[in-house]
Amino acid sequence: RRMSSILPELTKEEAIEITKIYSISGLLGKDTGLVTTRPFRSPHHTSSTVAMIGGGSIPRPGEVTLAHHGVLFLDELPEFATNTLQALRQPLEDKKVRLVRVDGLYTFPCDFQLLAAANPCPCGFCGDPDHLCTCTPTRIDTYQSKIGGPLMDRIDIVCDVVRPSSTKVIEGDRGLTSKEMRQLVISGREYRRWREEKQSKGDQRAVFEEGAQRLFERYARGLSLGGRSIARVSRVARTVADLEPHELVTKDDLSEAVA
Repeated sequence: RRMSSILPELTKEEAIEITKIYSISGLLGKDTGLVTTRPFRSPHHTSSTVAMIGGGSIPRPGEVTLAHHGVLFLDELPEFATNTLQALRQPLEDKKVRLVRVDGLYTFPCDFQLLAAANPCPCGFCGDPDHLCTCTPTRIDTYQSKIGGPLMDRIDIVCDVVRPSSTKVIEGDRGLTSKEMRQLVISGREYRRWREEKQSKGDQRAVFEEGAQRLFERYARGLSLGGRSIARVSRVARTVADLEPHELVTKDDLSEAVA
């Protein structure tokens, strides 16, 4: 829920676009003005494909469109219906939903940040050093496979989250604030704009340092990365480099992305 607070503030054009979407969806009150905060949508795992993607006899925007320019959070990801999860693949790639009906073609925008959370197994204790997992290997594989490889290929970053230390929780261990994180995000985006503008003026140097590129080739072979996975790792590594900031992706940037 804090993700929206670290993203840059809405531009006027983005605010108008979101307001239009919420207006046709009937989600604005009579006295509600322009939407000024990024949307955060968290549909329940029992949501249907139509509720998620949009549609109906009178086509209406789904959750992916209501999250436009904001965040779509899917908690308990494997609990969603398989067909609903697989229907997310095209919107994630195209940033829009196309619905064909007898009376015409409807196109809804859906440029959102996808976040998802999932337990490692049905009981939730797989890999936990302090609790015994009661699930069989077959049951764990079945549970994890419900997400599907094609959808996982479209998720840039996947990380395991271990149980935090009870001492740190009780003492209130402090990390970066949302304000500090937002400044990092803004700085990284500004550096990216500068870099892309420089490249568009004729500076077409390689994206990777020479040593980093050779390391990437070894990673790709060793992990049997496909074309989409290679592109995703490249994007994450480039983002890490923009946050540092590095004009060329280094070995450290690449290793962090692969991890």
